[in-house]
Amino acid sequence: MFCTPGKYRSIYAHDVLEEHDTHRSSQFPADLGRVLRVLFCGCLKEKKRREARAVNNLRYQFLAGYLLLAFLMVIVMAGAAISFRHLGRSIDQILVNNYASVRAAQAMKETLERQDSAATFFLAGQVDKARRQYEANWPLFEQAYQIEAHNITEPGEQEMADDIRRQFTAYRTAIEKLLYANPPLASRVARDYYFQTLEHAFLKLKNRAQDVLDLNQKAIVAANQGAKEEARAASIRTVGITFSAFVAAILFGLAMTGGALRPLRSLARQAEEIGIGHFNQRIEVHRSDEIGMLADSFNTMAAKLRDARRLEQERLHRAERMSDAALHSLYDPVIVTDARGSIVHLNRAAEGLFGPATRAAGRPVNSVVLDERISRAVERAVRHETISAAEDETDFVPLESEGSQRVYRVRATPMRDEDLALLGAAVVLEDVTHLREIDRLKTEFISVASHELRTPVTSLLLSVQILEEETVGMLTPGQREIVHAQREDLQRLERMMRDLLDITRLQAGVTPPRFEFVHPGELVDGALIAIRADAEAQGISLRGVCLASLPRVRADPAQITRVLINLLNNAVRHTPKRGCVSIEAKEVNNEVLFTVRDTGVGIPHEYLPRIFERFVQVPGATRGGSGLGLFIAQTLVNAHGGKISVESEPGKGSSFHFALATPGETED
Repeated sequence: MFCTPGKYRSIYAHDVLEEHDTHRSSQFPADLGRVLRVLFCGCLKEKKRREARAVNNLRYQFLAGYLLLAFLMVIVMAGAAISFRHLGRSIDQILVNNYASVRAAQAMKETLERQDSAATFFLAGQVDKARRQYEANWPLFEQAYQIEAHNITEPGEQEMADDIRRQFTAYRTAIEKLLYANPPLASRVARDYYFQTLEHAFLKLKNRAQDVLDLNQKAIVAANQGAKEEARAASIRTVGITFSAFVAAILFGLAMTGGALRPLRSLARQAEEIGIGHFNQRIEVHRSDEIGMLADSFNTMAAKLRDARRLEQERLHRAERMSDAALHSLYDPVIVTDARGSIVHLNRAAEGLFGPATRAAGRPVNSVVLDERISRAVERAVRHETISAAEDETDFVPLESEGSQRVYRVRATPMRDEDLALLGAAVVLEDVTHLREIDRLKTEFISVASHELRTPVTSLLLSVQILEEETVGMLTPGQREIVHAQREDLQRLERMMRDLLDITRLQAGVTPPRFEFVHPGELVDGALIAIRADAEAQGISLRGVCLASLPRVRADPAQITRVLINLLNNAVRHTPKRGCVSIEAKEVNNEVLFTVRDTGVGIPHEYLPRIFERFVQVPGATRGGSGLGLFIAQTLVNAHGGKISVESEPGKGSSFHFALATPGETED
């Protein structure tokens, strides 16, 4: 009697337990452990066998389906190949049987016409040419006839070929009688002979060749029709075979798919629930094959996803609470908008300015924040995706807060996600009230100090001038050198005080631009005249480029001339001898762009961002400047609604640019 390995293990375990009951020996723990090991190993091996058996079952099902589809494909391809073979034979029959006869008949007609042309040449008196043409073409006719004579395929074609042979023999004799008569025939006799005898033989022979051509062409048409019928029948057969194979494949595929994948439908429905986030679902599929393994994997995945989602939610909630707390605890007001410019959030400081966040949420910024500068900053951030963080007066916004007026600097930044898609904008209102107050006190101090120092400095300049003129006595060379140095220092101090007074007036708005429309050439010429003497004294050439056709610009002539003079002075001061300083005006985008270039020492890259700040001087490059000229130029250009910029390369010179509006742009 034979038994399976699993049954054998069960019998062995039963015998061990019976032996224990019989003997009640002290070896029970060891025997029990042996029994458990046997059962456990048997279960594991049985499970592996079931998995292997299931894998084989599914594998065989899919393999059988693929083999059937391959067999059906072979049947379809074989039927199509047989049909195409029959069709190819029909086409070959057309080419082999009739096409050669058609070409031979056409060749006979052509060579016969050339022989007739030889006869007409003879009648025209061109005897040699007529004989050459005849001798060149009658062998070609003979060659074409041989092809036709050996390719008789149609009923009656043999009689036509024999008739052509008889007629051509007679025709050849007749034409040679004309061409090679000795003595030659008289012109009139030859002409009568041609029209009465030779032409009749030519036309009769040509018509007989045409009969052969027509016969084979009709045969080709008939064969072509037969080939079409054969192709139509082949198409019908191919379609029938293909449709039958297609139906068989569909039926078998449906049967196999339904049998193999039916258990997956319930698995798919519950997996969809897990996919939309219902991780509390559990897939109950009691199978030991791949589908059962898939269900176990889904259950494990769902459990892990539940844990992962719980941890992620806790982390996100914690991060959200921290970010909200950090945002609310900021001293500066913060406005957060979406991509359309509607308010999403206000922190506590912003609520003190614009009201509760709950009332402002979802409303456009310009309906909550009435200052246009903040609205423009948000619009630039969400529409143009540019950062608004200007350092000039245009972005200083005064707002009422807790009964007092505060001054804020507007900084708007677009917010993007990981894919750089625009989410909205974050607007920070930096409180600069104390800085503005410090700046006001500093400006007042500079103004008062500069004003009070002008009188003693003027007096000292007058005293130095009196000493230089030796009104109070003769000076030694050493004394003259000291007085000259004092005069230069006093003049530099006087220029600095004048610049400081101008800066305080400009910042206080005491001297606003007096706009008028002026031609750019007047501004360029005025600046060149003012600086030409100093440039020539230092051996520097000046060059101005300004077309008379340029449009007028809207500017204060005195202030813009001062800007150009400051830029030219700065260029001359930093350009070595035999260098060149140029000023150019040209129209760009409905504006007039002014450019001052020099071939001087240039500006190091680390100083370019700060070159327009007050009292900034490049070490080792500035000669006698106060560090205020570029700041004054920038202030005046900003007051005209423009922006000044610089391009420089150390050792290659610098270029300063600013643009002014034209009347057309102003009207727009």
